[in-house]
Amino acid sequence: MQTTLSQFQRHQLEVIARVTPHSMAAHLLNTTVMAIAVAGSVPVAQLICWCVYSYTIALLILYRHVRSGGRVPRNFPRAARRATLYAILLSLPWSVMAVAYLGSLPHDKELILVALVVGMVASGTILLSALPFAAFAYMSVVLVPGAIKCLVFLNQTGYVLLGVLAVSYWWFLAALIAKITREIAERKQADIALKDSEVRLQEALTAGQVLAFTWDPGACLSQRSANASQILCMEPEAATRGQRQDFLACVHPKDRGCFLAKIKGLSPDNPAYSVSFRFIGTDGREVWLEETGKAEFDAHGRYLRLKGLTRDITERKRAEERQRMLVCELDHRVKNVLASVSTVAQRTRESSGSMDEFLRVFDGRIKSMANAHALLSRSHWRGVSLAELVRSELEPCMSEGSGCVDGPDLLLAADATQPIAIVLHELVTNASKYGALSTPHGRIAVRWEWCEPQQRLVLKWIEADGPPVVAPNQPGYGTDAIRNLVPYELGGTVELSFSADGLRCTIELPSECLDRTFRPSSVINVSETDSPRVPASSGVSSA
Repeated sequence: MQTTLSQFQRHQLEVIARVTPHSMAAHLLNTTVMAIAVAGSVPVAQLICWCVYSYTIALLILYRHVRSGGRVPRNFPRAARRATLYAILLSLPWSVMAVAYLGSLPHDKELILVALVVGMVASGTILLSALPFAAFAYMSVVLVPGAIKCLVFLNQTGYVLLGVLAVSYWWFLAALIAKITREIAERKQADIALKDSEVRLQEALTAGQVLAFTWDPGACLSQRSANASQILCMEPEAATRGQRQDFLACVHPKDRGCFLAKIKGLSPDNPAYSVSFRFIGTDGREVWLEETGKAEFDAHGRYLRLKGLTRDITERKRAEERQRMLVCELDHRVKNVLASVSTVAQRTRESSGSMDEFLRVFDGRIKSMANAHALLSRSHWRGVSLAELVRSELEPCMSEGSGCVDGPDLLLAADATQPIAIVLHELVTNASKYGALSTPHGRIAVRWEWCEPQQRLVLKWIEADGPPVVAPNQPGYGTDAIRNLVPYELGGTVELSFSADGLRCTIELPSECLDRTFRPSSVINVSETDSPRVPASSGVSSA
């Protein structure tokens, strides 16, 4: 199974890959020198076998290196084991030569043998130091067998000293390899810590919808963090590394000029910038980005690089747009409310006989408007249930069993809520002063239904068992509001009838007065049936 190489492990294997051709050339050269030096003192067959083995191992390793194109292996443990095996195979010819012929060669040829062995051990250990275990195996296989022969089997003083020197040399190299091993372990730990830090940084950038970038003006290349493709809506390869012009081409045409002006305006006196712009990804999706960066200049004022952060602020821009629309909507509604209050105050004053009456009637109408506003606020201005609005207007003036509310559960649009509330309030006020609610036995029924063929909502207000109804000689504000507000504000119709047995009011509203989520097939009937049945003459069928 392949394992991901750390940055330091890759560096170790790159060192070995770079020195392999040179070390194999040195091995072949030293083998040739050794063969020439001992020729005539070693049996020809043995020398030929020794040379063939040494040449074959070196050439095989060189062939594998050339075939792989010098590429770095992807599996570090397997590469380290292979390097150790190669080190042992390369060291065997020199170990065999020392064990087999040390003490039997002429003095001058022994000196050449010892010199070549020491040189091979030193160079091999240094070249393999990037992989300490392979270096240790190489120098041990070369030195230890020869040292044992000198100390145990050759009793002459010179050879004993040579064996001691070999052991001390081995010990020195072993200590050096141990030190290198500790340093490599420390570097690996630092590499792991750095990798973890990079992962945490990447996670933080991704969580914060921020990407880091660096731009090299000399090469005109940009490098960005790994999460760039998620923010820029581009392919990973193009998002993390690419030409600056490719990035500029995706900046919204209306924002490109301002963006370029910020970049071109950088100088040693003004090295930082901050700009917001729209960016169109390769998938066509448009996002808002906020970029802050700082340019670096050398002592002569030359532009070296640009570093910075790019943040996705699409949601913030959408929230700002929603807030702007809400402020505009609030401004519009406040103006409408103030205009309505002004109209109500003026018309109430015209129909009031005293200041006390004006205050009482005006207070009731303002409270009705405030109640409708509270219902809208509770639903976040998405509309109000018609049943809830009717009950809220009737509740203060009705006793138990004096009313009936019946109809499907419909949601009034926000713009229709206030006019309907005013009409209902005026109907309730009129019933409390002159109609069914002015006597203990009076009854009121409020029923509505959705008429599918006409696509209209029909609401009927029916009073019964109240005092005889007499049409007013001069309509007041309340009557005018009932008759005119719905047609004027909502495009509906109102039929107001002052029948002797009770007031009748039929209101028809177009479908636009209902919330946009309304579906005729989804209506659910809501009713309060604890009141006595309204007489059949009312013209409204019992629920």
